[in-house]
Amino acid sequence: MLGQSPQKILIVRFSSIGDIVLTFPVVKAIKAAFPECQVDYVSKKQFAELLKACPEINRAFLLERSLSRLRQQIDLKQYDAIIDLHHNLRTRLLLFASGAPVFRFPKSNWQKWLLTKFKVRPKKRTHVVERYLSTIQKFTPNATPLASFVFAIPSSAQFNIDERFQVKPKSYIAVAIGAQFATKRMPKDLLVELLNQLHEPVLLLGGKEDVATATFILEQTNSEKVYSAVGLTNIHESAWLVQNAKSLLTHDTGLMHIGASFDLPIHVLWGNTTKDFGMYPYRLEQKNVFHHEVANLACRPCSKIGYNDCPKGHFNCMRQQDLKQIISAINQ
Repeated sequence: MLGQSPQKILIVRFSSIGDIVLTFPVVKAIKAAFPECQVDYVSKKQFAELLKACPEINRAFLLERSLSRLRQQIDLKQYDAIIDLHHNLRTRLLLFASGAPVFRFPKSNWQKWLLTKFKVRPKKRTHVVERYLSTIQKFTPNATPLASFVFAIPSSAQFNIDERFQVKPKSYIAVAIGAQFATKRMPKDLLVELLNQLHEPVLLLGGKEDVATATFILEQTNSEKVYSAVGLTNIHESAWLVQNAKSLLTHDTGLMHIGASFDLPIHVLWGNTTKDFGMYPYRLEQKNVFHHEVANLACRPCSKIGYNDCPKGHFNCMRQQDLKQIISAINQ
């Protein structure tokens, strides 16, 4: 434990969207314990805009070319504590001989290995935010898990939704169709079948890499109430569309974690990953969070991240989803 209240703390997390968003409660916990403390953040250049959703961050240092160049920009010795919330080889190299105390969060890699290889579930499911917070509790004993956190959308990203996408706020289902790996995504034909039976208007969300999928859905759905914002919004604008939705249907992806900070029901479609990895929506008591998954599959989870194709070839973790139950839950 540090001998006095820290004046400067540095947090390190290079990627990705969801993981970075889940570090925001840590920043808020530090500020709650030490209101005058300066909290700086190290990440990759492509996540600079994302960090603006956490106004408690005082300064951001961004990795552009090399670790050595990044290290030249940061006077590591000035910090009372450095919190490594990525805990990999790259962050170890960055922080080697930093001259400041470094605290690293427990990654629990052996538990993940047992889970993916032998399907040994943890005796107690621990959210990654709790593991993050356990790191700062080494010098901040009052930093307990927060009941909620806010993804602060910049005013420049708040726009008239009805005017831009022809749907009224709180009248539509936001559907995040993307995920980095295919084994996290529901197949397009099943997604079309699902969306065709929803009662409310649907607004598709995703990045430029999801445009082909959105085009397929728009062509195949028989509903005139399916609209698309895929490839047309940045991360903050997508968050604005989620915040103003009636509910969110999502895969295990970044928008799932962003959506958890807003007051709306979330329906999560689980494929090859499971809640046991600790990366589910961060909400106290999982209020208004609905998990849709195929239980008791001998091959699930097959990876803590995902694959471009099902290793078994059948993709039962998505193909055997109970569409009727999912549709009923969303419509209710």
